[in-house]
Amino acid sequence: MQTKAQWGVAGMGVMGTSLSRNFAQKKIRLALYNRRIEGTEEEVALKKKQQFPELNQALAFEELKGFVAALELPRKILIMLPAGQPTSLFLEHLIPLLSEGDVVVDGGNAHFQETEARAKTLRTQGILFIGMGVSGGEEGALKGPSLMVGGEQKAYDILQADLFKIAAKNKNEAPCCAYFGTGGAGHFVKMVHNGIEYAEMQLLAEMVALGRSSLSYEQLQKTLSRWNTTESKSYLLEITAALLEYKEGATPFVEFIQDSASNKGTGAWATAAATQMGYPNTLMAAALHARYLSFFKKQRQQYGQRFGGPKSSITVSAEQLKKAYDLSRWVNHHQGFEMLRLAATHYNWSLNLSQVAAVWAAGCIIKSDLMDACIPLLANEPSLLDSKEFSQLITDNKEAWKQTLQQAVADEIPIPCLQSAWSYFVGIKTEHSSANIIQAQRDYFGAHGFLRNDRESEDLQHGPWST
Repeated sequence: MQTKAQWGVAGMGVMGTSLSRNFAQKKIRLALYNRRIEGTEEEVALKKKQQFPELNQALAFEELKGFVAALELPRKILIMLPAGQPTSLFLEHLIPLLSEGDVVVDGGNAHFQETEARAKTLRTQGILFIGMGVSGGEEGALKGPSLMVGGEQKAYDILQADLFKIAAKNKNEAPCCAYFGTGGAGHFVKMVHNGIEYAEMQLLAEMVALGRSSLSYEQLQKTLSRWNTTESKSYLLEITAALLEYKEGATPFVEFIQDSASNKGTGAWATAAATQMGYPNTLMAAALHARYLSFFKKQRQQYGQRFGGPKSSITVSAEQLKKAYDLSRWVNHHQGFEMLRLAATHYNWSLNLSQVAAVWAAGCIIKSDLMDACIPLLANEPSLLDSKEFSQLITDNKEAWKQTLQQAVADEIPIPCLQSAWSYFVGIKTEHSSANIIQAQRDYFGAHGFLRNDRESEDLQHGPWST
């Protein structure tokens, strides 16, 4: 009798295949499943098994009953399918074939509330459900991803040893895998990861736009490469510098790419989740809206011709740009971690922010030297903005930040994330804000009431305009 598989992987797309190869390289016996659609998807799992030597001992299926039967008990099944309806339909067919105590892991980019609902439903059927955020792309999935786990603690206890084997290892040699709480906690952490990623990507795009006013692509590429040898080092900075090297003929290849940025929805989810909790994740929102604005290509062309484009006379040095970039990144990371802190209370999750930073320190898209620095800072400080490191950065870099902003505005170069970072920083340190005017306006037209700052009473008051 053939030895049964220790894990089943359903969905042989890019991520499912790479994770399967990772498992197999760690000597974990696998069963692979992919649906069959005549003429388009036929013997996909078998072809993957034949294509990659490490999968030659895996069992390949395109029939679900055989796939489930090939797994040892309790079954451990990783689903790597598109989020939403495809995953829901697959679960409808899978669940009746399972036994009590089996573990199902959704490794797709599911919305955390959808994961919460699935966990509750499957719990009533005795099935242990895990929502696991996976970051790192194709290469990370193969060589070691960052894994953010939420769901049943009992299920995580069953999976932990194998997940530690396939996860990336950070500089402290700790696996980039952790359990963050019940239900949708893992997918929530992944969603915030993607929100930080959106802002990091937009900040780099803004650096290129600002740099291009005075530097050639070749000079800019060398500048970003130099930055990547400093404390600014990150995966996204590395790849941004690298992609500027490519040419088609004498023209930098990026010039051929249409400037309409796509998104898969996680940035919008992160912005909406922050709104629901009342948290100002301004950089994530600015990065999302920058992508939305990029879609209006025809309107941008029309208005550019009507009102004129950028002045292209920027005088900010590469050193000033870097200082503005570094400070904006600190604000971006601060907002992401503070959003997680609020969510832990809001949803009663066991989120340890230092542990989150440790999971994000390798294997994922936002890995960086700054993330490495966040591990001890978040273990010892109330927040990143409370750290002496940030205070020193403000002392050293704030004037360059302001000069960069002023020059960008003067030259009409859009910098939504740089501006959002600055506005948040200035706002969070403004002791007496203009919100008193907002409260007065609300009371004037709607009698909503307000608190007086010269009284200790929590009873709402009304202004003289209401008498």
